[in-house]
Amino acid sequence: MKKLLNLFLVFCMSFSYAQQRMYVGLHYVTVKNQDAQAHIDSEKKYFSKLHKQAIDNGSKIGWDMWRLENPRYGEPHTTFVYAHLEDPGDLYNYSGGDEIFSESELAMARERWGERVVKSGSVMTSYKGGFVPAANQDPPKFVVLDWMMVSPLDYYEYEQTELKTFLPIQKANKIVKGWGLHKIVSPRNNNTEAASYIVARFFDSMPDIYNMMDQTNPMSKTMKATYKNILSLRKIKRSHVLSLVLSER
Repeated sequence: MKKLLNLFLVFCMSFSYAQQRMYVGLHYVTVKNQDAQAHIDSEKKYFSKLHKQAIDNGSKIGWDMWRLENPRYGEPHTTFVYAHLEDPGDLYNYSGGDEIFSESELAMARERWGERVVKSGSVMTSYKGGFVPAANQDPPKFVVLDWMMVSPLDYYEYEQTELKTFLPIQKANKIVKGWGLHKIVSPRNNNTEAASYIVARFFDSMPDIYNMMDQTNPMSKTMKATYKNILSLRKIKRSHVLSLVLSER
């Protein structure tokens, strides 16, 4: 089924999938800095084409490759984040590639891919709502992922506050080119310190991100009360700034 939602996001802008269930799987892959370009070249030559085939076959909605732009100072590694946009009914229901590449060529590409990877991890999320690119458009060039800690007792109130109050605020902000709320559905082994939600905000450039962070505006009593309410519901565990490397729709 060929539908789209961007990440994160998810993260142009008049298109909403608030009523459509969709999973966004985030796959974090870390390589040494000296292997980063080879990793990108391999994704472009081989694996992006496999994802495009799955999209054309209707077994995948979209695929994006992002680069983490705010690692620790002096970090000798580069981290990429793959966003797999999936329909729940077609989750993991794709294969193939033999008609594009020979079996031996694909096996070699996968072996070298694995040799470059220092570590990897993944998390599955469910898209709850937002505004995102139209079905035939690539996502904006940058995204900020805010990982939120929320008590299970507050899940419903938190989702409603984000979607009914803060979604319209973000949509009215001309700097923000897309916004999405995602609930983490991967088992967390009762880890009470783990994030429960991810909020994705999309931008055209890093200066736009800086501009948004630099804004300091007066607040009405109503707006102060609104912000106090959501601050009582969630805590930002960490934030990731990502730049777009490749995208398939």
